[in-house]
This record gives sequence, C-alpha cells and structure tokens, in this order.
Amino acid sequence: MRYAVRAATTSFGAAPALILLLHGTGDNEQGLLGAIGQLAPPDAVVVSLRGPLQAPFGGFRWFEGYSSAPEQIALDKTVGSSSDAVLAFIEEAPAKFGIDPKRVFLLGFSQGATLVWTTLLSRWSRPGLIAGGLTLSGRLFPELMQAGTPLYARLADPTQLRDCAVFASHGAQDSVTPVAIGRSNERLFRDWAPGADLIYKEDPVAGHEISKAVAASMSQWFRRYVSGASKGDQ
Repeated sequence: MRYAVRAATTSFGAAPALILLLHGTGDNEQGLLGAIGQLAPPDAVVVSLRGPLQAPFGGFRWFEGYSSAPEQIALDKTVGSSSDAVLAFIEEAPAKFGIDPKRVFLLGFSQGATLVWTTLLSRWSRPGLIAGGLTLSGRLFPELMQAGTPLYARLADPTQLRDCAVFASHGAQDSVTPVAIGRSNERLFRDWAPGADLIYKEDPVAGHEISKAVAASMSQWFRRYVSGASKGDQ
C-alpha cells in the first residue's frame, strides 16, 4: 500500500506509538497528514495510507459507494479486503517503522472511519493488536452484526476490545453521512461491547468535516491514550 509518513519528532526513550490514518473518498495519503500530524503527540509516528481503489471523480477510496450508501460489492467483498490490507500493514509496522506493537492507533475520516470501525470489530491475529481507534464522520455497518452476511463472518468476540479505547465524532449538520448514522454507531457499538471505553462527541454546528471542536477533543484523547509524556506522568 502507498503511504506517507510523519516521523516522531520527540523521543521518551521507548519505541514510539503508531497513528495510522485512513482518508475519505476522493482523497489520498497526503490529505489527513498535515492536520493530524499537527495534533498528534510528537513522540508518535504518523503514517497515512492510500486507499486501494480509484475514486470515480479522482483520488482514492476504500470501497465502492459511500458510507451512507455502500454498493453491494463493498458489503460483500471490498470493505473486508481493505480491512484485511490494513491489518496486514499493522502486522508489518513494528519492523518497518520501529514502533511499539502494543501502541497502534487507527484514525479514519468518512470512508476511512467506516474502515476503522470494521477493522476494530474484525478478528485480529493476536490480542492487543490495536490499542485505540478514532472514527470521524463514518459508519459502523449494521451488517457486521447481521448473521449470514460476509461482514458478520469477520466479527470478533467483543472481549477483543477490552483494552482498546475508541473515540467517535460526528457533525450534527453532516449532509454526507447524517448524524443519525453517528448516533446509530454509538448504539450498535455499546450494544455489542457493553462497558467498552467509548467517547462519542457531536459538534452541533459542524458538517462533514473535522471541526475545531472535534480537533480539540482529539488532542485531549491523544494526550490521554497516546502520548508517552502523559503516560509517564500518570
């Protein structure tokens, strides 16, 4: 997979965390890197992946259609294959980037957020493969919980996320992936994994975007869960 990297700029004497970025439809590996690179803790390596499929209007995507209206081939095949590619990248990341394999975090926007949800709920090769996920304006596909679907065949036991922290956000004025989907994501996830470490935020004035309010909440989340400095201060 093609990717772009922001190296860690500060070291606290331990292997750095990895923040893996998944962009939205029509974007590329550079799209999220600038903004999220500024928010991310300086002791983390930030890697932004490029989606494997060409988007019809330019750029790249992770599956056909949109989070709010996926094509059937996406639900049957492509969402799962893209998630498998992300999981394989995570497996290779410690050797490739020198990161701590116990401190891998996923962050996705729009289609990328939908892929983060899918990857969090898919069966992993080992416990603790992913330490946390941030899902911004995406969708947790209900098909993951519907017996007999290809996505359901991927579904892990909810205990897999016992030590995994999740941050989800949505703009209340989102016309691309409506806020009702964000609220459904929260319900589905809490029903599937009661007691899971989930923070859900809505920005009442934001559309389909990473707003300043969401960015501020993400910065707090990074300091709490990712930053080596804050972990050392606890």
